[in-house]
Amino acid sequence: MGEGIPVGLKVSAVHNGCVRLSAADRAAIVEEVRRLDREARVRLYGSRADDAARGGDLDLLVISDQLGFRDQIRLRIGILDRIGWQQLDLVLRRTNEQDEPLAATALASGIRL
Repeated sequence: MGEGIPVGLKVSAVHNGCVRLSAADRAAIVEEVRRLDREARVRLYGSRADDAARGGDLDLLVISDQLGFRDQIRLRIGILDRIGWQQLDLVLRRTNEQDEPLAATALASGIRL
């Protein structure tokens, strides 16, 4: 297990890609993030990352050392304009903040986009 990952959470390096998000939506999200920071990493976490779950908002973690508050607003608008307006929890963290509880949980249980 990686440093900062809560005890009891397992890191899954490989996922079958069957998340409750279309391939087009996944591509649009990644494209919008890369448009602002080509080095950023994106994780889908929460109920949309669980094929067995129902409903739920869209939970995204973006790890970037370049993006700031205004970029987060631009990113939110860009993503929602492309995939349709819905509940989006967009969490932005710097590389040195990956051990923060929410980020660590999203990294451990989420799916890389």
